Amino acid sequence: MNHGVWFNGVGIMLKQGVATDLDFVTPDILRNDPYSQEWLRPFGLKWFAGVHVGDGLEKWAPSIQRSEEQGPFTSEDVDQLRLLSRGVSSAAAVGSALGFARAEAALEAFEISNKAVVILNRSGEAVLLNRAAERLLCDDLQIRNGHLTCRDTVARRTLGAAIHAVCKSAPGSELLHPIRITRQNGNAIVAFVTPARGVALDVFSPCQAFVILIDPMERRIPSPEVLQKLFPLTPTEARLAYRLATGHKLHDLAATCGFSYETGRNHLKSIFAKLGVNSQSDLVAALVSIATPLGIF
Repeated sequence: MNHGVWFNGVGIMLKQGVATDLDFVTPDILRNDPYSQEWLRPFGLKWFAGVHVGDGLEKWAPSIQRSEEQGPFTSEDVDQLRLLSRGVSSAAAVGSALGFARAEAALEAFEISNKAVVILNRSGEAVLLNRAAERLLCDDLQIRNGHLTCRDTVARRTLGAAIHAVCKSAPGSELLHPIRITRQNGNAIVAFVTPARGVALDVFSPCQAFVILIDPMERRIPSPEVLQKLFPLTPTEARLAYRLATGHKLHDLAATCGFSYETGRNHLKSIFAKLGVNSQSDLVAALVSIATPLGIF
């Protein structure tokens, strides 16, 4: 059968909720159609009805087959299937909305822990991402035509294969394998693709997989607010400790923050004493080590 003829049935199904084979072909065409005669007839099947199910974002078409003895679908059958289409579509819309709510809650948890994450649907398309992930997107790593991709040819193939395996629930896809994505600046991003267990509770959920992105060169330091809760630091000392740990120099900070270099040195001595360290490198090491158990890494 000409595929274009079958696609005529898609338009009817989307418009009316249901399409039967006799809506777009004749019995004569069915008798001479290779698909009907070589694929369906050996199983005793002949008549077809497609039921539209949609949640506003995605569309499905469950196919119902009947034997030749059962005969074609009647107008009463079509009315019943149309009610089925509306009922299941409503359930799909509710399931999709709940799935998005769960996905957004999961995304917020990743945001709080400062992890960059992209959420994918069952087709491997990016449907949500957090601010940490947005900051990592560049010419080397981007979302193109709805799909996460990268400039690195080898990494692009590996990432695509991992996403396909996870979204299709292929055996072994639950294992986390790091994917190294090189960048033009010489540094790499490490990607992990994992099923969204606990979030993708049903087929209608838009969240089926996570891609967790890590920049190994990025220093993740507890915020000044967190530092004040952990140590007896003043607000000025907490901000200074944070900025020093993220790579700023004391001389530059003194100029931009409005205090003298000597005042900055006095603040630094106080910070060292309160944290029990003796140098700026020790300060950085201490704050980075704190980040991991806090969930900031």
